[in-house]
Amino acid sequence: MKTKFALCTMLVCITSVIAAGQTVSVNYNHSQSFSQYHTYAWGSNNANQIQNSILAQVAQQDIDTAMAGKGFQKVQESQKPDLVLTANGGMRQQTSYSAWGMRGIGGGMGGITPQQNVEATMIVDLYDAKSQSLVWRGMAQDTLSNNGDKNQKTVQSAISKMFKQWPKN
Repeated sequence: MKTKFALCTMLVCITSVIAAGQTVSVNYNHSQSFSQYHTYAWGSNNANQIQNSILAQVAQQDIDTAMAGKGFQKVQESQKPDLVLTANGGMRQQTSYSAWGMRGIGGGMGGITPQQNVEATMIVDLYDAKSQSLVWRGMAQDTLSNNGDKNQKTVQSAISKMFKQWPKN
């Protein structure tokens, strides 16, 4: 009985860690003054760009909106921008487990149900166009659903959280 309880408790903990939700982190060059940057362009040589075309479009629109909100003007790469921006993405299959059980006469019943999830990662990088050095990176991870609208809101939320952490200077 104690073994069953310990197993169920462990599975509930694992499931709750997996379902914890979106994680967003930002890192940037703290010695870099961002006040010198005014324009940006999307990088054309991005082999790791987000593959899902609808989510890529949503991400690009939301990133453009966030950059405009920070006072940046979008230009073409040929117009020599201050910053070059790339958005990279990837997905991987992950299996999580749900435990269920009920007590009853004779010990009860229970089971473990596996569930396939798709974990997605998005990385937004900004490079100084002159030095070609990375000056800002935002990363987000979350589990995608079968609902396209929900996935779009997940992308929007991630980008919003990233750009709320923009350096102050």
